[in-house]
Amino acid sequence: MSGRPHLWAAAALLVIQAALTVWGVTRNSVTFDETAHVASGVALIREGNTWISAVNPPLIKLGYGAAALAAGAKLPAGPQLSGRDQFAAAEALMRANFESYPGVVAAARLVDVALALALSILVWLTARRLYGEAAGLFALALCALCPEMLAHGGLATLDVPTALFSFAALVALIDLVRNGTWRAAGLLAVAFTALTLTRFTSWLVLGLLAALAAAAIVTRLPRRPLRLAATTLALVPIAVLALHLGYLGETSLKPLGSGNWSSARFQSLARTAPHLVIPLPDAYLAGLDHQMYESQGITPTYFQGRITRDPVRTYMPVAAAVKWPLSLWAAGLLAVVAGFRRRAGSGAPRGPWFEPAALLALPIVLFIASMLLVRLNVGVRYLLPALPALFVLAGSSLAPGVRVRGIRIVAAVLVAGAALEAGSAAPWFLSFYNAAAGGPGNGDRVVNDSNVDVGQGLIALREEMARLGIGRIHLAYHGTVDPAIYGIDYVPYLGGEPGTESDWIAISSYYFVGLSQRMMTPTGRTEFVEFRFESLWSRPPAARPARCMYLFRIR
Repeated sequence: MSGRPHLWAAAALLVIQAALTVWGVTRNSVTFDETAHVASGVALIREGNTWISAVNPPLIKLGYGAAALAAGAKLPAGPQLSGRDQFAAAEALMRANFESYPGVVAAARLVDVALALALSILVWLTARRLYGEAAGLFALALCALCPEMLAHGGLATLDVPTALFSFAALVALIDLVRNGTWRAAGLLAVAFTALTLTRFTSWLVLGLLAALAAAAIVTRLPRRPLRLAATTLALVPIAVLALHLGYLGETSLKPLGSGNWSSARFQSLARTAPHLVIPLPDAYLAGLDHQMYESQGITPTYFQGRITRDPVRTYMPVAAAVKWPLSLWAAGLLAVVAGFRRRAGSGAPRGPWFEPAALLALPIVLFIASMLLVRLNVGVRYLLPALPALFVLAGSSLAPGVRVRGIRIVAAVLVAGAALEAGSAAPWFLSFYNAAAGGPGNGDRVVNDSNVDVGQGLIALREEMARLGIGRIHLAYHGTVDPAIYGIDYVPYLGGEPGTESDWIAISSYYFVGLSQRMMTPTGRTEFVEFRFESLWSRPPAARPARCMYLFRIR
């Protein structure tokens, strides 16, 4: 397939992705982190407040806030947008827009939908340029139908933007090595700058980019090695300048010894070099410190039926094994087989080893970092930046010169399998588990948290209540919005024997397995609550709203 039919096929896949993602936007209630991201974006625009959600840089949240304001979001009457408590600001914004809040967040979600489509287009173009048109379509199909991409592509969160900018920086580096153009150098700088203003993991990606550039130079691959070296070195000052602009120049340049740090790494550095000045914005350093603090094991890990604060080195490999679609794993195996059978053509590009090595390096680095460097095991979504590179590598199995009989038929079967997996999860893609883990919603005893339940089930719960004729319900809900926004008449379940207000109870999967969190109620968030629902574990629920909640009749 080439020319116009190829473009029509790509367009059809993008339309399918957009339709599935928007379906998820309309069918999933506001999730845990979205409230804070939207509120912090509004606070940045209206108050110039870069501290309200310092745990992540401000770029994408600024876009979410702009979309929310464009959708008519009203500002809260209190001072919450001027403070530093992101969840207080989130609740204030929610209550100020009580009737219209789902629509306000939906507007912000559309920003992420556009970014997800941009990522898919980049996957398609990269695979087509490196391995041909058939490879491009195969990679695009795997991307457009991947439940993880469909889930996070419809939420006002930071996972898809992080994946987009990380992959764009990697693709730009490959292009800079291959062609050495100023255009590639500029795209690398722009992509890395955007990543720096989106997530702290940009510095991990910078280390990878620098290592790849050095390997290319040592092996004499680049057409313009000096331009490659200069661009890579320039990424640091460019990113630092962008941070100062993004944080509105709020930099005190105080020595580390004068700071009140939470993480062991910053505390140790402050003791070792108390007079050291790090020329980065104050809010950025505070957020980086907090992220490091959380990665020390402060947040508990749920893994294979137990809750622990100890390191779980195998968490991410197991989470990926059960959360990533089987079609992707099979496509990866197909690419390995095809790689051994690929005929080296005389017209192969310079340094044919570099492109697959660079693409594979990003997933490897992310897996190693998640296993050895951090202990924040709350979801496979932190590996989302690995997926675009894996889609392209899977597409390489259809590259010209591959000698595997019937390989295009196998690829077509895998695309059909990907469509079936996406269809089985729709429209609640967040709770997808592959068939090996029991299917959508059925792997929450292997890994839980944001792998299955971030509060997206309120719309489905409301519909189940209407179907079963339930007027009022006891509710243990894991989320940051008041369920009454969705017309749910509920009594917050805070432990003990449920009262006589209702014969029914709905429990978020997060609480059902024993994890603890603050719960939203009509009067605000509680302190941390923890429940013991073991007596219900052996009972079949009356329903599984959005596959992330359990609904039981209790009397």
